[in-house]
Amino acid sequence: MLVRFHLPPNPINFTLCYEHIAGLNKELSFTLEKVLKEKQGLSPEDAAELYRQYIWDVDRRIVDQQSKDLYMVMSETISGIDDSTSKATNSGETLKNCTTKLSESGDLHEMRNVIAEVVSETKTIAESSQQLQKMLSETKQEVESLREELERSREQATTDPLTGLLNRRAFEQQLACVTSEANQSRDSLGLLIIDIDKFKRVNDTYGHLIGDKVIRFVAKQLTNNIKGKDIVARIGGEEYAILLPNTQLDNARILAESIRANIERSKLKRTDTSQYIDGVTVSIGVTAYKHGEITDDFLERADEALYKSKNNGRNRVSMSF
Repeated sequence: MLVRFHLPPNPINFTLCYEHIAGLNKELSFTLEKVLKEKQGLSPEDAAELYRQYIWDVDRRIVDQQSKDLYMVMSETISGIDDSTSKATNSGETLKNCTTKLSESGDLHEMRNVIAEVVSETKTIAESSQQLQKMLSETKQEVESLREELERSREQATTDPLTGLLNRRAFEQQLACVTSEANQSRDSLGLLIIDIDKFKRVNDTYGHLIGDKVIRFVAKQLTNNIKGKDIVARIGGEEYAILLPNTQLDNARILAESIRANIERSKLKRTDTSQYIDGVTVSIGVTAYKHGEITDDFLERADEALYKSKNNGRNRVSMSF
């Protein structure tokens, strides 16, 4: 499809075509077919606009709708409370008048009428109270349901679906936070960039399903080796990052070497054939944060260390100062 419509093979166009062909987004497919029919093709500008409308905006639209739902629930609840308060106020005035009548009246018939009015108003208050209690109970359930939906949306927006690790967007948010904290506290901060060696060979040899298994396997190894406030994320196809608060450069290097050795020693077996997948190794770049520097320089230095490992034969740890 990319070739047919002369679209550059970038992530936006690939995702757009993939979601259409896989049938994952009916609204996108409907609009895309319409554009193709009307214009007899698809320009890069059209592709970018479709991506923005039907893919990039999805998370934002979901959160917007959930926010509207929450606002509606709270508005209805406040309205119900106001109504109940108004009824209680009116009933209070009625009961106050009844009290005055009882204190002033000596006629038995009139007293009975006043008591009947008191009983009626008491029932009104009780019914209003029950309605309010029911509404508050239902509101609590709705708010809890919306809270869970918002939490799921938040997780989907920040979690890599294949590995369960933080995704690139979440990593960048965490990076901004931990560098800000390091600047304030003057504490050390280490960074590891990890890349699976010759991952294309793994895909070509065993297929993409096994490639995905290798990606999950490495992710699990990284997770098993971190602790405390350490943050691990998948930031690219076969690339990961680990942020290490309160960690000196040398200790970061020791951890990186431990991770590298553990992955090299581990045996990953195919479940369908029981065949071992040989040669799964990683290259790692290590650096430490310099207080006051911008995050791009921090990341670039870690990438430089990773390239050293790649250029010097892979399956090794390198540092950049």
